[in-house]
Amino acid sequence: MLCVIFVLFFNERNFAQVKDLNLKFGKNIFKTKFNSEEYTTTLSIYREDEKIFEEIYYDLIPEIARMDLDNDGKKEYLIAMYSGGAHCCTSLFTGKISKGKFNFTDTIIWGNSFFKAEDLNADGKTEIVGFNDVYAYMFTNYAQSKFPLLIYGYENKKFVNVTAKFPKQINDNLTELKKELDEYKNFKCEEAGTETFNTDAGAVKAILAAATEDYMLLGKVDEGYKLIDEFYKCPDRDGFKDSLRINFLLK
Repeated sequence: MLCVIFVLFFNERNFAQVKDLNLKFGKNIFKTKFNSEEYTTTLSIYREDEKIFEEIYYDLIPEIARMDLDNDGKKEYLIAMYSGGAHCCTSLFTGKISKGKFNFTDTIIWGNSFFKAEDLNADGKTEIVGFNDVYAYMFTNYAQSKFPLLIYGYENKKFVNVTAKFPKQINDNLTELKKELDEYKNFKCEEAGTETFNTDAGAVKAILAAATEDYMLLGKVDEGYKLIDEFYKCPDRDGFKDSLRINFLLK
């Protein structure tokens, strides 16, 4: 039996393109119109020739799709929005048309992360895969900030965090983080009491924070703190670990 895994990318390249959309899904037509002077997008939805929805957003709408996210035989509409900053912020909305009206049903605020829709385990249900941007600017600049994996499923018409159900993908992200950590194996600690933001020490903490959260998702949070003890031998190490436990609940 041939198993087809559908992948829909809501990526940086698509989000950077400002173009009006005119998409037909059965009897329904979704149109967008971008106003470059006011930096707004008008979303209009028609059922046959009747307009059933119109709203103006202070965002770009780079992509609209229709998918059966939870494999219940009913397709949801996915609308991606982007604030248009250098990398922030992205959002994903789901909606449905019922009794001649369009209504939003749920939202994921992705922030600094782009994302993709993919059936990760070939069970007919679609996951939305991206990254948890909670550590953006926490320990260093954005370019050096690193993120743990974040995966949503769709259950009872709501997005649900299902990251822990996908250990393979978590481990893949951990592997990439450790590769980046290797690039700093000879990094220099800052002196006690010195700010580490925008330093190699800050970059290392950014990687270790993301890795520790990935370990927590695997049920191995102690492995994350062991990695910190092995790699980060700076004067502020204990304070860094306390911050992860208290401020980010990595415990």
